[in-house]
Amino acid sequence: MKKLGLFWGILVCIVALSACGKKSYQNHFDLGKWYSEKGLTNEAILEFKAATQCDPNRYEAHLHLAIAYTKKGWYEYAIKEAEIAFDLHPSDQTYKLIQLIRDKRSLSSYQDLIESE
Repeated sequence: MKKLGLFWGILVCIVALSACGKKSYQNHFDLGKWYSEKGLTNEAILEFKAATQCDPNRYEAHLHLAIAYTKKGWYEYAIKEAEIAFDLHPSDQTYKLIQLIRDKRSLSSYQDLIESE
């Protein structure tokens, strides 16, 4: 019986520590926006990623994560997140973001090709 109580105690602690509620999503999202505004892109990425894990159905975090990835030049990741944002919230804004990232990826590939010659 004592082992069963210990098991349930550990299980409750794990669930409590891993839970991401609405408040937690909002905290990560707001902190990500703040980091992004301060130019701290790496930190912003971590916070937006945490927000998407807390609530994967909120398009805003995916959208901002796509923008942060684009700033780093990580276009494949950026396109993936922008497409998720579009799937969750189809809009002209998210569609244009996908096109912009694809254009930036193409331009970057072209510049790499020119520099290698």
